[in-house]
Amino acid sequence: MAIFEEESNASQDGNYREHLNRNWQNGNTEFDKIEGLLNTLEENLNNHRDEIHQLQESFNNLKEQHTKDNETIEKQDARISKLEDAVFNAVYINDTDELPTDTTPVSEDINDTHVVDDNNGVIIEESDPTLPHDIN
Repeated sequence: MAIFEEESNASQDGNYREHLNRNWQNGNTEFDKIEGLLNTLEENLNNHRDEIHQLQESFNNLKEQHTKDNETIEKQDARISKLEDAVFNAVYINDTDELPTDTTPVSEDINDTHVVDDNNGVIIEESDPTLPHDIN
């Protein structure tokens, strides 16, 4: 792209005219270099814009995945808390839905004897003088 145009005037000295033409040509060459650098810079900027756009999309995808992961972690934390409550804060429940007492559990066998568990073994106490080995 020529910025400076060469002039020709018959009244000018030939050497001076050549000097002016060289200056014009050198100026045009330098402007062409600058224009080439600007074009390269514009291409680089466009490439960087594309890269920035791709990075923004990647960031948004990671952010979305992070949000999903946090939701999953929160759900798992809630489940773990429920399980911990069930295991560590469990309330004793027997068949009659009664809470345990400080008394020793007593049950009757088929011969109306009382079985007492004293945590050291089973002791049979007589409530009826007739035990199974006494029956004839």
